[in-house]
Amino acid sequence: MAPTQVEHVVADAGAFLKQAPLQEFGQNIYTLREVLDEIRDRATRRSLAFLPYQLTFKEPHPERIRTVTEFSKKTGDYPSLSATDIKVLALTYQLELEHVGSQHLKTEPQLKVPSTQRHPEAPVNIAGFHLPSKVQNR
Repeated sequence: MAPTQVEHVVADAGAFLKQAPLQEFGQNIYTLREVLDEIRDRATRRSLAFLPYQLTFKEPHPERIRTVTEFSKKTGDYPSLSATDIKVLALTYQLELEHVGSQHLKTEPQLKVPSTQRHPEAPVNIAGFHLPSKVQNR
């Protein structure tokens, strides 16, 4: 059974790295130039030239970026999101507003989650690197 298609899909780097069949999920596939810039491996970069669907590049409005940024600060997610993550979320939010509306969207989070201390891709205990802890000398 084929998955139900939606009208609009916003893709992040993970979708391209996993070579997800996005055309099976949505009619219009969107992403950002920054998302493709995150893809470093040669095989995935090559596969982007032969996608079986049209990829539409669209930038979110600054107001949508601001809204998503403020919301993520309230949920505690902000420190773990990259600038590209914020823009992908902002584009998703923008498309939702444009094509569905805002009546069903929350303006405030229901739960506030404890903030993470660092971006999940930050290096930790990498062989060959010494990351000194912050110790105050007296």
